[in-house]
Amino acid sequence: MTSAERPLDGKVAIVTGATRAKGMGHAAALAMARMGARIVSTGLTERRDDLSTGSFHQVGGSASRLDERVAELRAIGVEAIGVSVDVAKEEDIRRCVDTAVETFGGIDILFNNAGVPTGAGPFLDIGEYAWDIQFDLCIKGAARFCQAVIPSMRERGGGSIINNSSIWGVKPLAGAGAYVAAKAGMIGLTKAIAVEHGPDNIRCNAILPGTVVTELNDSRVAMVSRNEGITVEEVRERMAAPTSLKRLGRPEEIGALVAFLASDAAGFITGAAIPIDGGAQNGL
Repeated sequence: MTSAERPLDGKVAIVTGATRAKGMGHAAALAMARMGARIVSTGLTERRDDLSTGSFHQVGGSASRLDERVAELRAIGVEAIGVSVDVAKEEDIRRCVDTAVETFGGIDILFNNAGVPTGAGPFLDIGEYAWDIQFDLCIKGAARFCQAVIPSMRERGGGSIINNSSIWGVKPLAGAGAYVAAKAGMIGLTKAIAVEHGPDNIRCNAILPGTVVTELNDSRVAMVSRNEGITVEEVRERMAAPTSLKRLGRPEEIGALVAFLASDAAGFITGAAIPIDGGAQNGL
């Protein structure tokens, strides 16, 4: 395989929230691995019922899930390791970054993907706990990871940070106030980092996925199907109806965008918030 086909050869990428087989994190890890990157996959390796409050899916799982994802990456022929990380814990983030540097020599790419839709419901019912969880994960967790990797990126002459925001950050959905606010905050965080660390040749961009067929979305669809007495297919058709393409996204499509933004092909893109939503916004 030529260098043009493996544009991330020699690069080291950390991906957070990468334990789900059908998730955006793992899809991005696979896409970057196929381009030659060495991967540090991270995620919760224990069940966290406390993070599932007001949500429609269970957060966390067994360590075996992370081991399975790492095995899939290694099967592609790249080096990969798994590190258990709770992005709300600064000590976990530091341990992950130290492990990546010790194992691979440095860090070139960070995909801040971890997040949960905790606290869904009417705005007036959102409690302190939901606000704290959303901002700890989406804002503070992502910011701390950026702070932890930027010194290594500086030493290596630059890097690429991709933050997984949401189309809801610019096109809010009723009943998800804390999540919407946190995802909008990620866009501001992205732009601040891009401005300050552009001189270090560190690019920082945000992606804004629409509805994507992930394990998390499967849980949401199943809940709506049960609550409204309609089929799963009918729920998905309703979710796809507002999009120009009249379909939902696929994890691999998100992964392809992340891998592009990680590569030198996106070398003049920074501070951008890029929708990948099938045309759900119907314009800017």
